[in-house]
Amino acid sequence: MHARVTTLEGSPDKMDDATRHLQEQVLPQLQQMDGFKGFVALGDRQSGKLLGVAFWESEEALRATEEAVSSVRSGAAEAADGSVAGVDEYEVVVFEAPSSGPVSAVTDTAGGVTDTVGGTTDSVRGVTDNLLGGGEKQR
Repeated sequence: MHARVTTLEGSPDKMDDATRHLQEQVLPQLQQMDGFKGFVALGDRQSGKLLGVAFWESEEALRATEEAVSSVRSGAAEAADGSVAGVDEYEVVVFEAPSSGPVSAVTDTAGGVTDTVGGTTDSVRGVTDNLLGGGEKQR
């Protein structure tokens, strides 16, 4: 798994607008992209700084989405009344996302062999996003 971390420096009084934009515009756009595995946004209301961490199933998926994510990023900066301060890419070396909802595994049977293919979910602000893949997204 790989992650792209975007740092936005915005106006502290636009934090609610930026958060709404992330939920209503950014997240749905990212969810439509191949290889998308999850998204976390962190905000500092004092400074107006926002960090967006988008998770991708592979380095190839991360690279393939660079151009599309660039326009999404610009819209988020505009909503925050700010600018993009940085974009960094990382390999995810440890990933733990305990669920506040039910934790389950999705199994797949092929040729009589049962194999666990994922299924860890994390409930964030009432929206359950499948972060590790391997199953239907919960609604």
